[in-house]
Parts: sequence; structure tokens; C-alpha cells
Amino acid sequence: MSIADLRNKAKRALLDGKYKRALEFFEELHKAEPLDVRTHVKLAELREKTGDTAGAVKDYLIIAHAYAEQGFVVQAIAINKIILRLDPSQTQVKDRLKELCDERGDDWAISTISPNDHMKATDISSKDHAKLSFERTPLLSGLAGEELEAFMDSLQLQNVAADAYIYKEGDHGSYLYLIGMGAVRLEIQDPHGRRRVFSVLSEGDFFGEHAFMSRISHSDAAIAESDCSILMMDRDTFDQWVEKYPSIQSTVEDFYRQRVLARVLAITPVFEGVPPDARLALANKFQLKPFSNGQVVVREGDPGQTFYLIRSGNVKVLTKDIKSGGEMIELGSMGNGGFFGEVALLTDKPRTASVVADGDAELMELTREDFNAIVSTYPSVKKVVEAYQKQRVQDTIRTLMNRKSS
Repeated sequence: MSIADLRNKAKRALLDGKYKRALEFFEELHKAEPLDVRTHVKLAELREKTGDTAGAVKDYLIIAHAYAEQGFVVQAIAINKIILRLDPSQTQVKDRLKELCDERGDDWAISTISPNDHMKATDISSKDHAKLSFERTPLLSGLAGEELEAFMDSLQLQNVAADAYIYKEGDHGSYLYLIGMGAVRLEIQDPHGRRRVFSVLSEGDFFGEHAFMSRISHSDAAIAESDCSILMMDRDTFDQWVEKYPSIQSTVEDFYRQRVLARVLAITPVFEGVPPDARLALANKFQLKPFSNGQVVVREGDPGQTFYLIRSGNVKVLTKDIKSGGEMIELGSMGNGGFFGEVALLTDKPRTASVVADGDAELMELTREDFNAIVSTYPSVKKVVEAYQKQRVQDTIRTLMNRKSS
């Protein structure tokens, strides 16, 4: 029987709840591909489901040690949590993680790419890690010895089935989440009520930081792309760790800023034609510009070379009514996800309106040069901007005409 046939039969048995039969198929798959980590994890899960706890622990120990030796720390911690749940006496994985941290120093922990059917984590030798140029797992940087052990102990494990919600919009942001195994997608609803995926995360990534850091309810939803093992840290534990290691909060806040922009890009019509996985690269081209209440962002008549995207807050759009002695007229207002300054990107004309911050606002600035680089790859972006520019000209004319007739 081919590997593909084995996989299909194993998946069918799982869907039908025939765990013993599925176990037989996964045992055959593991023999055929012993370095396939996902198959090995599923095999261990099925041993537990069918009552073979000792066999499950034995498999999990092999997997956890392989992850630890390769520097896949978050995965090793997640598997270790499962092992300790099944057999609290099995502490060797945690001990090995501490030893490796002491031996290899602060740079030993790497953030991962997800091992899949074509990528075997145990195929990677320690000497090849530098060539792969992986970044360190950010929340673990600087932790060693007893501190690392305490950090591991503070995390709670939650297993989530594929397509299940980890949290929904409106749920309170009580936890910070780390992906131990599996993948997670983050979704948000745009102004038209459509669901948008703004980020797909893999093992080693963390999420939920927006609501967690702001101490508010989630404005997005986190959904398991596959069966997941999620590590969770509650607010009290996080506050205790931040007091000891202030850099943890800085790390979370950096990711928070990136994700906020990724969310804004997901609901901004200009970027509808850009694939979700490419939006984060685009986000890096924007520069954050904070503005206080009443501060002028752009002034009508001034030359313009930049485009603005509203990350948070609101702005007012104003223009001069020449026939009324230059009195300023409010054309409208914009909030999160709104954008302006597109005329500067499409023409050499001066600014056609003034924009003023209505309360404190955070804007993301994009230069014409970077805009042109984006549209060369994604031509749909320019088409959407051109359409909005024409619509705004019509809206301005309509506002002025209505004012004149009144």
C-alpha cells in the first residue's frame, strides 16, 4: 500500500472514530517515514486514546527530546506538558531543556517553521542551525536555568481540534497564547461584514497580544487550522514575569504593533488583492507617525509625496470653500483602516484637502517610492486607489454643491 493510501485510510479511520484501526495505519506510516514528526505525534495521541498510556509516554519522550535537541523549544515544552499530564514522574524533558540552555547559551532557542510531511525536524543537525538563520523564540530570550523551568511550569496546555475557535470576537483577552503544535489563523470582520484572514501562524508563534496588552475584549478571532496544542499564560503570571524580565513586555508590544497593522491592512479595500501572507512584508514599508488632537497631518495646497493609512484613532478631512472667503468645510471623517493622500501617489498635484487629527491618532506613512514598488507586484492596489480617488473628487464636488444650494 502506498504512503498516500495509508494516509487516506488513517484519516478516514480517525474521522469515523475508529481509533484502534487508525492506530494500525499510523504505526505503518511511522515505520515507513520514521522522521515524520507529525505522524509520530499522531501515533502517540492514538496510543493514549486506545489506553496505551505507557506507549504514548514513550513516543512523546522521543518526540520531545528530538525537538529539544534541535532547539524547537516551544514544541518541546508543549509535548512535555502532555507527558507530565500522563506521568508526572517524567521530568527528564524539562531537565534536558535547562541543560541545553546552560550549554548553548541565550541563542540556542529558535522559532520554528512547522515540520510537515516534507520537512522532518530531526533531519536538521545542530551545525546547520546557523545556516537556516532562524530567529530565537522571543518570549524565551534571556531565560535560563530555574527561570526557564518556572516559565515552563507557568504555562497551561489546551488542546484544540481543527476548525475550532480558540477565542471569538468579544471574548475577554485573559490569556497570551503560544502555539506548541499545529497552526492558527487570525480572522477579522471588515466593514462590509466579510471575514478576512489577516495572519496564519505556526508553531513557536504567539498571539492574542492585542486584547491581552490592552486589557480589552478580542476584536478578532483565532481559529485552529489543524489540531493544535496551545500554551497559555494568564494575566497574573505575565505581570510577574514582566516584573522580573521587562524585555518580555517589549517583545509582546513589538508583535502587537505588527499585528495591529496586519489587521488594518486586512480590512483596508486598497489591499484586498494582496495575499494575506504578503501583507506583513508590506507592513514593514510603512512608518509609524503619531499625531495629537488637532495636529495637521497634511495641508491643502502643499506638495505631497506620501500616502497615509489610519492604524488607530480618527481624522477629519477639510477643504477651503473659495466662494465663501476660504472658509474651511468638513468633507468627512475617517477611522481605523481609512486612508488618504492617494492623489500624491498618482499625480504631481498638490494636496487637494487638509487632514487634521481628531483626537490622538496613529498613522502609517508610505512614500511614493514604496507605493510604486508595491503596485509593480500587485497592480490591483493602484486600480483600487484610482477608483477611490475618482469617487472622492465626486464626493467633494457634491458636498460643495449642496453647501451652495443651502
